[in-house]
Amino acid sequence: MHILAAHYRSEFLATPQLVRVDYAKGVEEFEATLLLKGSTLLLKYIVLGTSLRLQLGRVNNRLFYALTVYDDVLKPATLWSVVESESEVNALKGLVSGEPCPVFLFNELALNVAWSMGKTNFPPAIQNWISCATLGTIEYTAIAEHVHNLLERGFEGTASPDELLSAEIEMLEVWHPLFNHFITSHGFDNLIDLFNSNESGQQEHLAVWLTDNLHPRSVHHSPQIPKGKGTRELTDVLLSHEYGALLIESKALTFFNRDILPDRTKLAKDVSQHLEKAVRQLRGSIRRLKEGVQVTTRAGSVIDVERSKPAHAIVLIPELALVENRESYGPAFISSFMQTTGGFIHILDIAELLRIVQAAEIISQASEKLTPLMAFDYYLMERAKKTRDAGTLCIEVLLRMQP
Repeated sequence: MHILAAHYRSEFLATPQLVRVDYAKGVEEFEATLLLKGSTLLLKYIVLGTSLRLQLGRVNNRLFYALTVYDDVLKPATLWSVVESESEVNALKGLVSGEPCPVFLFNELALNVAWSMGKTNFPPAIQNWISCATLGTIEYTAIAEHVHNLLERGFEGTASPDELLSAEIEMLEVWHPLFNHFITSHGFDNLIDLFNSNESGQQEHLAVWLTDNLHPRSVHHSPQIPKGKGTRELTDVLLSHEYGALLIESKALTFFNRDILPDRTKLAKDVSQHLEKAVRQLRGSIRRLKEGVQVTTRAGSVIDVERSKPAHAIVLIPELALVENRESYGPAFISSFMQTTGGFIHILDIAELLRIVQAAEIISQASEKLTPLMAFDYYLMERAKKTRDAGTLCIEVLLRMQP
């Protein structure tokens, strides 16, 4: 069971995955609403019918609620939050009473990508828990261990009903897609659609969306190099500036074209194969750049690429949590890649790429000399040092600015 705590803040982008309830204004009146922000991978499990379970528990005189997504039978994902406001109290009263409530799904970029209606029924005693909830902000680290232990015992079936109650969420409708468009600095209109069967293209679009504002017209989707009488793709996304090139090779997972929904164990094996292929492709792409091959856009315009400085090679995967044998991507692997390419290798998911872009923007704003793209390059360098110290490329890093 992998458990994630969610802190509700106005900076919705700052938290990769969270669950929150709210008493929000609907079409006609206020209604209980369930909000879930998660990785695109987790959201696909949900819209394809994975079971959802709402849990309410009491720890250290505080009431918390948790949502379990059965994306894996043995290790389902659970996200939890502590009740802090009167709005949450009103929302929970509605949610546990069996009345239909809207459920909204948000992806890593805080884009609302789907919605549906659901309901759940709890024993009447739960209303007293909710009415008597202690409100106010709380330091999550103070109770996190206790909450995790209680949720684990609940999963094992050993928790007392005086501590934890749960009920399945019944979805009353199909999931309705919500479409988000973005316009790149090159003038291209791209669609983010959770239900799109071109899942690799959708992940590439998220990568373009994130990096496109780092430097005007410096982000290129599907740059081309010569092959015979035509061209072929150099890499999925290319960025270049005076201090080097950055290449992103995106490896998504297929969900919508499978007969059976895979569990996370199966997905982890798929990710391992994708990683090996992506690293080979990035090695080859950097080699072609060093050979001086001409790089163009899909429209045929020549792209000016910096080739003399060390390049950053990024493998973008759906979730870092899916990487098996993390020690395989340690110092020996990193050193081998640097020796053969002269560049730096990184393994990121969309949430981690978002953190790096956010960090680059913060660093750039605090500097009189660094552009966002230069800060992005710098932060990747600093992150590379952390991977060396951690002994694996599979890390998550948060920027902490000194006052």
